[in-house]
Amino acid sequence: MTPPFAPVHVVVLAAGRGSRLGRLGGETPKWLLEVGGRTLADRQLAGIGGAGEAVASISVVAGHAASAIEDALEMRPEDIRVVRNPEFAELNNWWSLLRALRELPEDGPVVVVNADLLADPEHVTAFVRGAATGDADGLMAVDLERRLTDESMKVARAGDGTLERIGKVGVDPAAGEYIGMLMARGSNLRALRQVLESFVGHEESANAWYERAVGDVAAAGVPWHVWPMPSTAWVEIDDDDDLDAANALVGAA
Repeated sequence: MTPPFAPVHVVVLAAGRGSRLGRLGGETPKWLLEVGGRTLADRQLAGIGGAGEAVASISVVAGHAASAIEDALEMRPEDIRVVRNPEFAELNNWWSLLRALRELPEDGPVVVVNADLLADPEHVTAFVRGAATGDADGLMAVDLERRLTDESMKVARAGDGTLERIGKVGVDPAAGEYIGMLMARGSNLRALRQVLESFVGHEESANAWYERAVGDVAAAGVPWHVWPMPSTAWVEIDDDDDLDAANALVGAA
């Protein structure tokens, strides 16, 4: 049986400040960092655009240096909506995601992409197409091969292969690392938004990642399926060393 085709609403989370990137992070949103002569934005949008009719809309959540993102998008041919997050410095990325979800259909489907992810555009295309054509209500891109570190957003899998736990600590044994792309629709999306809404107004949740909400949804018995990343050739750019590794990776391609 062929799964139904459901174009996705893509949300790029680009509000945060790259505080560990020194002066560069203070002046430039991570999404506009250049790697190998192309910005992360250009590379991600190339991958998203490659999915064609599988994409219903694109939204970018901007906070730090938001005007720079808006100026950059004015030069592009795509119709991209900017969602402003003025509280980006006080609340972590869960709030960016919630602000975007409040402007999208309740049942989605929604694909979330972290702005600091450098990945082959073809892999981004493959994930978006898989999200639009698959029958899972929750899908997470996970690298099952890379050696894990303290900084890894680790994923543990249940016996049926779905997500059991996610986090940087307390995830043992870990099966892989979440790379910063997920899809949610239907029951998964409604449950995710409900958890995110429960964070609002609670000081202890201010610094939470949206991945914590994903883990809470999984703990409640809502399944998240794993999409195995086809290659370990990706970088999450948090600091200068990551940026150097990204440039080296692109240069070696």
